Amino acid sequence: VGMEAPADSPDPPVSPTLFLAMGIDLTAAAVAAATLAGFAGRWHWLLDLTSHFRWYWLLAAVGCLTAAVWKRRWAAGAAALLAVALNLVPILPYWLPSDQADGGGAPLEIISLNVLADNTDTDRTIAYLRHRGADVVVLLEVSRTWADALDELDALYPHRVVEPRDDKFGIAVLSQWPLEEPRVITPADGPPAVVTVLRREASACLLVAVHPPAPVSADWSAWRDTQLAAFGQLVAVADRPTILAGDLNATPWCFGFRRLVATSGLRDSAVGRGIQATWNAHRPVPRIPIDHVLVSPDILVLSREVGRDVGSDHLPVEARVSLPESR
Repeated sequence: VGMEAPADSPDPPVSPTLFLAMGIDLTAAAVAAATLAGFAGRWHWLLDLTSHFRWYWLLAAVGCLTAAVWKRRWAAGAAALLAVALNLVPILPYWLPSDQADGGGAPLEIISLNVLADNTDTDRTIAYLRHRGADVVVLLEVSRTWADALDELDALYPHRVVEPRDDKFGIAVLSQWPLEEPRVITPADGPPAVVTVLRREASACLLVAVHPPAPVSADWSAWRDTQLAAFGQLVAVADRPTILAGDLNATPWCFGFRRLVATSGLRDSAVGRGIQATWNAHRPVPRIPIDHVLVSPDILVLSREVGRDVGSDHLPVEARVSLPESR
């Protein structure tokens, strides 16, 4: 006669093998869910936030796929494989050679840097900019203190537009070359942007320096996307080669950035040069690419790199391009 176990007997412990299998299943499902959520960013700002971490979801998905194959968890493996594919497709262009416009125009080096309004070590950034000697510099979060510090670069950058503010949306454009018809605009009632024609030798381009709001809430996320859309429309009707640079508070995979590129026809200068993350400079992980230099198809990208730490929470973007001759 069989004997029943006492009612108060403890449940048998979960074996380590089963525990590991459950962990693989749950992790693969979570990574797949986060990956899919990023494609629905146009409908909710929290879903859009997940798109910023595609590089990390890809690495996590590869790890899950490896573990699932090892433990023969085929459902988890299928979910991980889906996540690998969905993350790899938008990332892959950044690692593959990209089509370029014909060269032969005037070379131009541009630096875009969010200096961080609260960063009091202005000397470090001034020394970096003087050492680099780029043709044009776009600076974000320019406070009145930073505006005063930039006076040290008057000799190097005689052409400038400086719009200091106390709300972290101050902006400046410094140039060794003439700036024609410079304007400070506030599209979509957002933070100020600088629009000007930059002329070098026989070449000229429209330069748009921007710093839309960070997506820290539903309202600010919508505000950012509305301003990015306004920039896209502004560039779409431009009648000359165009460079758009600044802290966009957007990675290449979020809804607002993708719509900006689709509307404007601009291309990311980082395409073909890898994922060049710029924020947060104070910690290595997670670090995402939210500072950008975008160019119109008739501008040749010669090089594009991330610069050294200059004390801000952003790393500078350093891009060298070739402008076509003006027609």
